[in-house]
Amino acid sequence: MARAGKRFASPRFVDNAVVVAETRPAEAGRTTLVRVDRDGSTCELTPAPSDVGTRVHEYGGRAWVELGDQIAFCDRRDGRIYLRAADGSIAALTRSGPWRFAEPIADHRRNRLIAVGECVQPDAEPRAAIVGVSLANGTVEVLLDGADFYAAPTISADGDRLALLQWSHPQMPWDAAELWTLRIDAGGSLVDPLHVAGDATASTQQPLFAADGTLYFLWEVEGAWTLWRADASGPVPLVRDPTMRRLELGGPQWNLGLRTWGLIDQRTAVAAATERGAARMIRIDLEDGSTTTIGDGPRTIGHALADRAGVLVSQGWDGRGSSLGWWDRDGAPIIELGTGLHDVLPPPWWAKAEAVEFPTTDGDTAHGWFYRPLAPGTIGPPGEQPPLVVMAHGGPTGCAIVDTHLAVQFWTSRGFAVLDVNYRGSSGFGRAYRERLRGMWGIRDVADVVAGARHLADAGFVDRARMIIRGASAGGFTVLAALAFHDVFASGACHYGVSDVASLVRDTHKFEAYYDRFLFGEHADPTPVWRARSPLFAADRIRVPVVFFQGEDDVTVPPSQTAAMVEALRRRGVPVQLRSYPGEGHGFRRAENIADSWAVELAFHRRVLGL
Repeated sequence: MARAGKRFASPRFVDNAVVVAETRPAEAGRTTLVRVDRDGSTCELTPAPSDVGTRVHEYGGRAWVELGDQIAFCDRRDGRIYLRAADGSIAALTRSGPWRFAEPIADHRRNRLIAVGECVQPDAEPRAAIVGVSLANGTVEVLLDGADFYAAPTISADGDRLALLQWSHPQMPWDAAELWTLRIDAGGSLVDPLHVAGDATASTQQPLFAADGTLYFLWEVEGAWTLWRADASGPVPLVRDPTMRRLELGGPQWNLGLRTWGLIDQRTAVAAATERGAARMIRIDLEDGSTTTIGDGPRTIGHALADRAGVLVSQGWDGRGSSLGWWDRDGAPIIELGTGLHDVLPPPWWAKAEAVEFPTTDGDTAHGWFYRPLAPGTIGPPGEQPPLVVMAHGGPTGCAIVDTHLAVQFWTSRGFAVLDVNYRGSSGFGRAYRERLRGMWGIRDVADVVAGARHLADAGFVDRARMIIRGASAGGFTVLAALAFHDVFASGACHYGVSDVASLVRDTHKFEAYYDRFLFGEHADPTPVWRARSPLFAADRIRVPVVFFQGEDDVTVPPSQTAAMVEALRRRGVPVQLRSYPGEGHGFRRAENIADSWAVELAFHRRVLGL
């Protein structure tokens, strides 16, 4: 599990090679940039102690850009921008100070970077802006501010126009991100703002200028993020087939720099198209709107982009099972940069996902991926059905990862069945399914994990008396709520999960400061709703053992929340175990902590279930 915690993110084509950010658990979770050539050879570009990353919006995202024979990158350690020269030397460009940066792009004509900037202010929310950073002396100039958030600055090939996304409280980017263009005047200022698309009913994302200056983007005005072109008369849809226009080409922008589509040439785009939670790569003819499926690719795609050098496709985004494929335009593999998954677990041991649907509350249908236990040469005891692990993903706007996913195979190879639930609110099913969670977090997500477990037990696939539930972050909240409000699971595992809604709202960071309005609804006085949904205040209803895992530096779900929940259960004599990790935040990056958390959780559930 620790070895496969390596993660690939933010890939880009550079000089007929690929440069990608690689997170290494064996190096204390440090992220470095690696160049991959067409022959599969690799070269590290940012050796230790560099740690490529950013804390803008706290979740960060793309933190580097190529500049001819140089690379500019943000360093997570101090928030500064550094330049890596052609000879491999690295020097700081910006000074230490309040600014941190993300999504840098090159403005060659003006010898500067343009980036999302976030100015940290004492006793106030960080100030958001689009900034220019001089490549001559590192000075920072605010080019645009006023919105609460900015993302995805994109410059035209002639350097005359900038496209970007913006949104403000109380919305999240997948709710209401707006696409704007601005002209860059002779002095480098941004002028003549023009709203292209996007509002609180249909968000936009991932703008991209073609070489001829045409602006393309994803827009969900028809219920799913599909590809559009900005014309003088207004946005024009580019996929003709109504069935294909129901597929999701985008995803929730938790991390800056999300890219799930790209341009091969003036006539051809490729995109990761998700239908009912499973993705495939498609090619789109931009002239006639036809689509073609290419490649056998992964069914969960974290990044997808393209240019004349080919197509880049990364598997997953949670770090376990991450790989990066470089394909030609027809989907034929050129190379694959992987994590040695088949060395960790040979293919005969890989359990396959089966799509399941099941009825849930309010007359709705929920979805999930079911995996049967698989250990070659081994069968379960006669007359018994396997124990079940129900997995609740984070977000809660995330989705259940399909197939090459060690977090599932860890359990199936040990005799457990797994149900990875795409509860209402999950991405990959269109905006309407995502909106089913509006105001109902802690109710509909919980109802769906419970309904899924009961559905499998009723069908005779699993042992009703030996069902457990696990989840991280928002999934951890779902775990605790399921244990508090339903008598279905024999034990639970909560990884840095929310237990007290009021504390979450009070202590969380700017990006999610108003997310509670989507999750719990608009109320004149929301505190009764928060309290009713908070597992902490229903701890007296939890009667089964729970194991907790918490990073001590977590700012999204502070350790105090987990400590309060643990203490409430201990006071009542409920068996509970807490594992805290110094130096870890919201999600674990260090190999020793990843390995420890999996070993501890497995041992905990085995004790509870008597295995």
